[in-house]
Amino acid sequence: MKKLLYITDQQEYSEHGTIGALFHGYLKQYMQVNVVYFTKYKHSFQTKGDDFIVPEHRNGDIIDYLLKKEIDIASYDYVFVRNIAHILETVLKYRSKYGYKVGFRASFAKSSEAYERAKLEGTGWLKTLQIKYGNWRKDRFVNQVDIFMPTSTQMQRVFYPNATCKVYPLLTALNPATMSIRNARGDGVRRFIYVGSLDPLREFEVVLDAFNSIAQLGWSLSVSVYNPKTIRALLKLYPKIRERVSIHDADELAAIKAQVCASDVGLGMLPVRELYNNALSAKVVDYYACGVPALLSDNAKNRSIFDEGSEALFSPFESEAIAQRLKALIAMEETQLIEMGRKGQAKLIALERSYDVMAAKLAKELETL
Repeated sequence: MKKLLYITDQQEYSEHGTIGALFHGYLKQYMQVNVVYFTKYKHSFQTKGDDFIVPEHRNGDIIDYLLKKEIDIASYDYVFVRNIAHILETVLKYRSKYGYKVGFRASFAKSSEAYERAKLEGTGWLKTLQIKYGNWRKDRFVNQVDIFMPTSTQMQRVFYPNATCKVYPLLTALNPATMSIRNARGDGVRRFIYVGSLDPLREFEVVLDAFNSIAQLGWSLSVSVYNPKTIRALLKLYPKIRERVSIHDADELAAIKAQVCASDVGLGMLPVRELYNNALSAKVVDYYACGVPALLSDNAKNRSIFDEGSEALFSPFESEAIAQRLKALIAMEETQLIEMGRKGQAKLIALERSYDVMAAKLAKELETL
């Protein structure tokens, strides 16, 4: 059986849908997979099941470190790297010696996010130049890999336009083992949820302005985010609706799933930026995994997947337009929303956006390298 070493950018104990469902799950039907996580809190190497736990300060020369820990690098047919350029550089350096194929997984355009944030914050020219250099450096390494796995074809075209290597998009997808369709509650309260990250680039105040304008209607909002301090500070500006917004720390997949499954509508509203318009957001897939329909940004990517009205609703990223869509969702029959979520979930399955299908296809693709 072929062997894959997947060096992530994730911390020990972190939970990630694609890593857990695809690499830790379905792909193991086709090959042996070991996943490397990092830790800020330990200073020794650990093996936990199929995982290798490495102190974060040792990631500078990860291959040499694993060799010293008696990990047989030569036994791997494939070594994948997730997001981090200097780790990719190290893995490429050892490729000819140990004979593995190299894959690079770009889950998010982090350097492009930094560039957008620098522009928004008015950061000086030196910071901007550093970010552009980082993009160029990553491009140079990407073109040396055997397979490049962005989150979508659009992501590659927008953020890696000079890629000349094999490009094989790994889309955010459903895990068939954890899908569900919720039952009707009939309590007359429309429950909305937002899952993910919040930072100035996402302009969540635009969404809160929309909710503030419909404070008289029957709704509640759950916000499950990685940095709750941001939303708590923002809500101080909205005293009229602050008590109707519950805040959760998005640190456990099971807890997030429970929160989503207890909701009626998921929010996938993001500003018009190339950073957000090139792939279906992971949070949206989380919603449809529970059969919860989404209110989405009105962009070409979202419309290429879902049909408006039957599977999702779309809105421009403007407070007044969002408020009108929220009103429409509040007025809908609960059974109509449940059916919309069911159809959206079925659409993703029909498009083969499920990790069991993706694992089989990825294993087949790797055999061609």
